Amino acid sequence: MSMLARRAVLRAAPRARSFASAAGKSTYREQQEATIHHAAETTELWRKISYFVCLPAIAVCTLWVRNVEAEHEAHQKHLVEENGGKLPEPPAYEYLNRRASGPFPWGVNSLFFNPKVNKDLSQSADE
Repeated sequence: MSMLARRAVLRAAPRARSFASAAGKSTYREQQEATIHHAAETTELWRKISYFVCLPAIAVCTLWVRNVEAEHEAHQKHLVEENGGKLPEPPAYEYLNRRASGPFPWGVNSLFFNPKVNKDLSQSADE
């Protein structure tokens, strides 16, 4: 018997029900009420997780970052005082600040150049 004929015979044969009809004698309304009850419980669980886990974790992380940034700012001020009012010049490594296709259309410095924290490449390009 070919594969197609065998498939047609198996599809035409009556099948036994594959679910227990006696075990689940609930109505549609009961299923909907159970779903609504479950959704309310789950919503309340995630609300509690948000208030009692997530918000304290965010607060702890905020304080930690604030302390790290305060230490960094104090260190920067110390470096400026130690070097006569200017940050020390970073080492001139040849692999830093390389541009593969030449300078940007607006100049040597990037679009997000900040003179307080970035090296001014226009001064080093003039030299």
